[in-house]
Amino acid sequence: MNHPAQSTIGQYLLNRLQELGIEHIFGVPGDYVLRFDKLIEQHPTIQFINTTRENTAGYAADAYARLRGLGVACITYGVGINITNALAQAYVENSPLVVISGTVGTDEFKRHSTLHHLINKSIAAHGDRTQLEVFKHVTVDQGVLDQPETAAAIIDRVLQACLDYKKPVYFEIPRNLVDQPIAPKAEPEPFHYQSSNPQALQEALEETQQVLSTCKRPLIWAGHELLRFGLSQELLQFAEQHKIPIVSSLLGKTVVDEHHPLFAGVYQGGMSRQTVIDLVESCDCVLIAGVIMHDLDTGIFTAKVDQEHRLVANSHSLSIGHHHYHVNLTDYIKGLNTLSLKRSHSSFHTPRHAQLPPSFSPVPEAKTTTKRVFECLQTHLKPDHIIVSDVGDCLFASSDLILSHDSFLACAYFASLGFGTPGAIGAQLADPKRRVVGIIGDGGFQMTAMELSAAVRYQLDPVIIILNNHGYGTERPLLEGSYNDILNWNYTQIPAVLGGGVGIKVETEQELDEALRQAFAKRGTFYLIEIELDKLDFSPGLRRLGELLGKVVKA
Repeated sequence: MNHPAQSTIGQYLLNRLQELGIEHIFGVPGDYVLRFDKLIEQHPTIQFINTTRENTAGYAADAYARLRGLGVACITYGVGINITNALAQAYVENSPLVVISGTVGTDEFKRHSTLHHLINKSIAAHGDRTQLEVFKHVTVDQGVLDQPETAAAIIDRVLQACLDYKKPVYFEIPRNLVDQPIAPKAEPEPFHYQSSNPQALQEALEETQQVLSTCKRPLIWAGHELLRFGLSQELLQFAEQHKIPIVSSLLGKTVVDEHHPLFAGVYQGGMSRQTVIDLVESCDCVLIAGVIMHDLDTGIFTAKVDQEHRLVANSHSLSIGHHHYHVNLTDYIKGLNTLSLKRSHSSFHTPRHAQLPPSFSPVPEAKTTTKRVFECLQTHLKPDHIIVSDVGDCLFASSDLILSHDSFLACAYFASLGFGTPGAIGAQLADPKRRVVGIIGDGGFQMTAMELSAAVRYQLDPVIIILNNHGYGTERPLLEGSYNDILNWNYTQIPAVLGGGVGIKVETEQELDEALRQAFAKRGTFYLIEIELDKLDFSPGLRRLGELLGKVVKA
C-alpha cells in the first residue's frame, strides 16, 4: 500500500485496514461519524454496509472476521454503545473485530456543556470518555485519535494488538479531526507477530516429545483458536504424521475437515455422543490445543481429562502437567511438526464419526422433527456451504452435522441469541462464492430478523432456516414456564415486507426436502424456510444439555 507522505487521520486508518484485507465496513450512520462514513463511501475498494442497528453491525463484522481474519464496524457516539453485546461476544470468542466510533469535536466540548448522545454530562467540558471506559472491558486495546502527532502510531499499535490477540479493539475519532493531516512519517512498518523465546519454546517442545512418546493412546482436542490463528493445517499435519485421532470443541467445530478419517467428532464432556465419550475417556494423554474449557464446551464441566496427563496450549499460556511455559501458540503448533515421536501408539483405532448417513428419504405425510430436519439438511449440504448457527437447539443439533473445514460459525461460548441472521450477512460478504446457510430458532430470529433487509439491498442469497418451536426451546427442558413462549409471526411474509427473497413454510418431511432442494438449486435471492416443529421436540444434543444444566438451574 502506498501511503502518501502526508495523509489524514481517517485516510490513514482506512488504508491500514485495506492492507489487512478489509473490503466491507458494517455500521449505522450518525452525525458524529458522518465525515468518516463519507471517507468510506469515497474509498475505491472498501464498501459501507448499512445495518439496521449497531449490535447487528457488530455481529456481521464478527462473522466476517472469523472468515477473513479481520472485521470492522463503524458507529456513532453514545447510542452506538448498543454494539457492546457483539463486542463482548467477539472478545470472549477471540474474533478480531475493529470498532470505530466518531465522537464530539474537540472544540465543541469547550463551547457547550450538554450535547446529544453524551452519557456523562458532568465532564462534558473535558470530553466524555464513558463509552471508552465501557469498551475497555470488552476490547484488548483502545485508541483515541485526538492528536495528529500520535494518530498513526496509535493506529498501528491498536491494530497490531487486534492481530496478536485475535480480540476486538476500539478507535474513537473526534469528528473535527477525521480530515486532520497526520504528522509526516516514513513508510509504515508491516504488521507482524511476536516470536517466542527460542529457549522456552525448545524446552516446551522437548517435554511435549517426551510425554507424547511415552503414552499409548494419545488424542488431540482441537479448538477455535486454531482457526483464528490459521493453525488448522499445521495441527492436522502433525496428527496425520503420527496417526493421532482428533476431536473438536463445539466452538472449534470444523477446525479440520470432518470427513477426515482421523476426526472422531465434537467433544463436550457428557453432552457428547457416547462413541466420542468412550474414545476420549480411554486416552492416556490429551493435547488440548486452542480450546477454552468453559461450561458448554465441557458439557457443564463433565469433560474427563486428567490434569496429570494433558498438555494445554492456547493463545495466552501453555501447560504440560504442572509445568507452565510462556510461548506463542503459533510457534508451538508449528513446532510440533519438528518432533520425532515413538510409534508405540500407531495402532490406535479412531471410530469413524464422519460416515455420512444414507441419503434422506422423506416419509410421505410425516410431520417433520428436529432430528429429521438435520438428517435432511445433511443430504443437501455441499462442501462449499457455510453454516451460521444461532444459539439454541439449532446449535446443539448442528454439532452432529458433518462439515468441511472452516465452514461453521456459531457463538457457542457467549451464547447470545440473535447472531444467526446478521452473521449470515457478514459471512456472505466475507466469502461471496460460497452459499451461506443460517440455522436459527424463532426466538433468536425475532431479535435480529430485519437484518435480512441487507440481503435484499446488497443482493445476497443466504438460505435462512427458521426452526419454529414457538418459543425459547433451549430453556424449556431447564425450567418450563409461560416466559418461554413468544408470539408466532407470519415468517414467510417477511420477504414481501422487504421487497425481495422467497418465503416457504414446511410442516412435513416431503415439504422440507422439496424446499431445501429448491433453495439450493437457485442463487441470486435469499430463501427463508420456516419449519413448523412441536414446542417439546428437542434434538438429542439439547436433551443431553437439559439433563446436565437443568440440575444446576433447579438447584
